[in-house]
Amino acid sequence: MNVFNLIKDIFAPKRCYVCNINWQYLCQQCLKKIWYFESSCYVCKQKSKNFETHFYCENDFIFYDKIIILTHYKNKYIKKLIKHAKFYHRFEIFNDLSFYLSKTLLDNLEEKIEDCLFISTPMYFLKKIIRWYNQSELLIKALNKNIKIDYNFNILKKIKNTKPQSHLSKTQRIDNLRWKFKINLKEIKKYKNKTIIIVDDVISTWTTINELSKILKQNWVKKVIWLCIASGN
Repeated sequence: MNVFNLIKDIFAPKRCYVCNINWQYLCQQCLKKIWYFESSCYVCKQKSKNFETHFYCENDFIFYDKIIILTHYKNKYIKKLIKHAKFYHRFEIFNDLSFYLSKTLLDNLEEKIEDCLFISTPMYFLKKIIRWYNQSELLIKALNKNIKIDYNFNILKKIKNTKPQSHLSKTQRIDNLRWKFKINLKEIKKYKNKTIIIVDDVISTWTTINELSKILKQNWVKKVIWLCIASGN
């Protein structure tokens, strides 16, 4: 911890958004009350071990292997925490949430950490310039402090801007993402035998996940895991 953060914690300490106790934006006891996301298959939403997609749910249109989720976005405190971190530059919230997210990942990760690679959810460059940051990259850097999994932010790029997925029908969502992403072949070749873990704050639809997973699977990647703080479903 640097001197600035130490002084800040003394004179303006973090407070849990739920119980208002000092030192964390979300304390462990309050997270337990909010409830962790039950380990389930994201296709059928039924219980599964380690968030794995059931073998009978797999088909030619599903490309991701599992989606690991910490908690529920519908909870008002989780929603407020993520919005404040994402839109009001309170990035230390991501640091606190990443601690819990890293524990959830380790509890549900069957691979060795040295066989994994974090990559970010790509953001269109103009949007990133306007916002100044990609929250997926911030989360990965925070996760890396807890789990020593390497990361690479140059694997995937978003080459065209898209409409918000939540406002579209299922067919429109798929069309909205087609040909909008590009993979860096030179970079991905370095990680042929790695399990790719894509990190983001919220998952609302499976279409973005699936499109990115498809591109990765078409380019030597064997397994793709999506890791999120919260699910809106």
